Amino acid sequence: MNEPAPRRTIEALESPPASDAGRTRYTQLEYEALLANASIGIAFTRERRFFLCNPKFAEMFGWASDELIGQPGEVVYPSHESYAALGQIAAPIIGAGRQLDVEWELRRKDGSTFLGRLIAKAIDDKNPQQGGTVWIVEDITERRRQSDEVQRLLREQAAILGTASIGVVFVKDRRIVRCNRRYEEMYGYGAGELDGQPTTVLYAESADHARADEAYANLARGQTARRVELRRRKDGSTFWMRTEGRAVDAHDPHRGSVWTCEDVTEQRRAEDELQRVLAEQQALLENVVVGIAFNRGRSIVRCNRRFEEMFAYAPGEAIGVPMRDMYFTDEEFERRNAVYQELDAGRTHARESWMRRRDGSGFWCRISGRAVQAGDPTKGYVWLLEDITQQHAAEERIERAAAEQELILDNATVGIAFVRNRIIQRCNRYLEEMVGAGPGELVGESSAVLFEAEQEWRAAGRLAHESTAPGERHDSEWRFKRRDGSLFRCRTRGRRIDAGKAEQEWIWSFEDVTAEREADSRVQQALDALERMVAERTAELQDAQARAQYLADHDPLTGLPNRRLLEDRLTQALALGQRHRSQTAVMFVDLDRFKTINDSLGHAVGDALLKEVAGRLAAQLRTGDTICRIGGDEFVVVLPEIKRSSDLAQVAQKVIEQLSQPVVIEEREIIVTPSIGIAVFPDDGRDAESLIRNADAAMYHAKELGRANYQFFTEQMNQAASRRLALESELRRALGRDELRVHYQRIVEAKTGRVAGHEALVRWQHPERGLVLPGEFIQLAEETGLILRIGEWVLREACRWATFIGAERGLQVAVNLSPRQFNDPRLPDIVARALRETGLPPGLLELEITESTAMRETDATLGTLKRLKQLGVSIAIDDFGTGYSSLAYLKRFTVDKVKIDRAFVAEAPGDRDHGAIVPAVVALAHALGIRVIAEGVETEAQRAFLEGCGCDYLQGYLAGRPVDADTAAKDYV
Repeated sequence: MNEPAPRRTIEALESPPASDAGRTRYTQLEYEALLANASIGIAFTRERRFFLCNPKFAEMFGWASDELIGQPGEVVYPSHESYAALGQIAAPIIGAGRQLDVEWELRRKDGSTFLGRLIAKAIDDKNPQQGGTVWIVEDITERRRQSDEVQRLLREQAAILGTASIGVVFVKDRRIVRCNRRYEEMYGYGAGELDGQPTTVLYAESADHARADEAYANLARGQTARRVELRRRKDGSTFWMRTEGRAVDAHDPHRGSVWTCEDVTEQRRAEDELQRVLAEQQALLENVVVGIAFNRGRSIVRCNRRFEEMFAYAPGEAIGVPMRDMYFTDEEFERRNAVYQELDAGRTHARESWMRRRDGSGFWCRISGRAVQAGDPTKGYVWLLEDITQQHAAEERIERAAAEQELILDNATVGIAFVRNRIIQRCNRYLEEMVGAGPGELVGESSAVLFEAEQEWRAAGRLAHESTAPGERHDSEWRFKRRDGSLFRCRTRGRRIDAGKAEQEWIWSFEDVTAEREADSRVQQALDALERMVAERTAELQDAQARAQYLADHDPLTGLPNRRLLEDRLTQALALGQRHRSQTAVMFVDLDRFKTINDSLGHAVGDALLKEVAGRLAAQLRTGDTICRIGGDEFVVVLPEIKRSSDLAQVAQKVIEQLSQPVVIEEREIIVTPSIGIAVFPDDGRDAESLIRNADAAMYHAKELGRANYQFFTEQMNQAASRRLALESELRRALGRDELRVHYQRIVEAKTGRVAGHEALVRWQHPERGLVLPGEFIQLAEETGLILRIGEWVLREACRWATFIGAERGLQVAVNLSPRQFNDPRLPDIVARALRETGLPPGLLELEITESTAMRETDATLGTLKRLKQLGVSIAIDDFGTGYSSLAYLKRFTVDKVKIDRAFVAEAPGDRDHGAIVPAVVALAHALGIRVIAEGVETEAQRAFLEGCGCDYLQGYLAGRPVDADTAAKDYV
């Protein structure tokens, strides 16, 4: 070792001074044991040589214990220079009696070196130059290595944090300890501004911060926590962040955690867009009416369901099927190889082919295809296929029909002509012979050449062309002229076959009825004479019977014929029409809302009104027409000898106008309107029962179209009536078979997008037709009274579902009330019972009534709403803006919300008028303390517009489509 140069010779330690002679042997032994067992190296030097050391010191330098005794201190240094340098440092310190404490490189016996900590002090502090020096040595090589490693790691960590493209943050006790610059930039903070801040400043909602407890629980279990959440910047804007964190020490989570964070807003938006595109593509594949297939290597790699159905494959079975299976022969399959050269060149291939189904049957198919990427066969090809078997069959039928038409024209026993814009385009030989023209002479001629005079031709044009709609028929009789100048009576029957063009197209048939008319005239003359004779002889008997017959055949209230006489007269009119080949019309007249008048004003007023209606009807009819009362407020009018449907329309319109005039009864002014259905013999029925039934169906159709109008009967009405009856029966059975379902659609806050509630929407899971939407059965249920049972069931199911997802979430469920439900006096009791049975807090139930229902009977409405509000439920006005309510009435009704109708929302962003109406409604509603929901929100542009208007809530496909109860509940259980 090294020490100050001695001033005098010091005796060896083995010969202690006389003052130590008295030290006991026991103390000596303790001293030796201390040196021998010390865990650090201890050595004594005098005159720069070792005279004593403990075993640990010798071991540290690779010497035996006795080998170092007498060795110079320089042997434990790497070089003489190192030894001398330490001497320059140590000599002044030790010589002054102070303690030396340095780190120095030392050398072992084998020449290797290590870093040691040297602590030296003079044995005799008062005379440091005499007693020698004691040295304590500790090998700190490993400690220094670890310290250097820590410093290196810290430098590397600082470099990583400074250059990382993602945010890194250290958190302890839910506070930010430190973070890198990227993390601060992501949140819009300056350098160091986040240090020490609580993590709550990073979250957009307090609920999001509370949900982080689960992540910290994962850290406590030694797991990695991963989350994607909406975070808040310093300026209040939000962004999506993906975070991944672990505890600094898995065994001691309280030491904090480290998180890596990445802004994934754009990635999230891209993923959402990708999902939307994929969903749209899938929807396109599944809903188009053509088959779509992707093939690669002439095998199917992907296809839609229509393609599978077309080729008789079950779902998923067509994947991997070779295209060869869709051809009947190898030759045909190989011949299509050339098609792929065309596709690889970037062109589209199209053809019609006879293709093979899986079961071996064939069908005609229209095929078109393109390469996914021209010039790269590995990308595959896309094919669109359409089954045109029926189209081929139709074309064959058309060709066959054309041939049959020629046969009909050539062999018909009536004249037939095709006329466009009153010019004969084509006619059969029979018509040419009828008027004495040669073959082809009439083609290109005006139809005026057929008439006796041009005035008659013009009159016929006005009657037919001005009053006949496309597809309708016009019958008439005219005097025609032959080429030789002779005249004959001709029955014309035409059907208009154009689609409403300016140039009308007709097919006309012509029949010479001259002899028939002369015979009819002679028969009629004979009948008239006979009738006169019989009338003269039976006058007295008829007078006697007339009174009795009158009482049996007439309604006692109005004096009009009853149903018995109606059937008799209608049968006679039909027989007459059959004989004269003329039309007879049956007009079914029903008074709109007569029952309301009867119930509210009494039967006496109702009877007086019926008498007035009967008188007005009789005043509008011709001599020979029959008007009957067949029961209640139903009247039937028989109109024989009708020539044109336009005449019927005029009569019906006059009846509506006359019956709609006010009637004063008992100083009350009453207004009643009729709905009229019209059926015409022989087109709409050939017997009395059919005509009355079909006129009744037409009247019902008139009521469906808004009442106070008339409608002609069509076969579609008959079918609709049958379908309506069948649907009513099925709906009654559905209630007992548990076929009804309740779907739920989200209602979200306009500003935050947070779910605020759901609307309950009824659906019918039909066993054959699948899911039936309410538009097909709710109106029927309303009319039949089934809506009361359906509405009560929906209310109970909605309350039960809202309770199931958790009342503590505070999510309201909205239930629509039909007009009939709202007017049911038991409604408040039904609502109270549903809340009591399900346990749903009343504040979480919202009842929706339409604007027209709310305004129908204001006093009654106020009473019902008051009872409902006493239960604690919320009230909303649906379809606001489509009726006639005012905001003053809304305030009087104590309404909680109004729902802006989807018609305003759909047009508002781009329509100036709607764009002004919506914010005005929102502002006025808010002024009355009423919140506003916008329905039918489907686009981001609509959402932004409504949010800018201050709308409170949004509902529509943008927030979510209606889904079944289980799917809607997945977000909450």
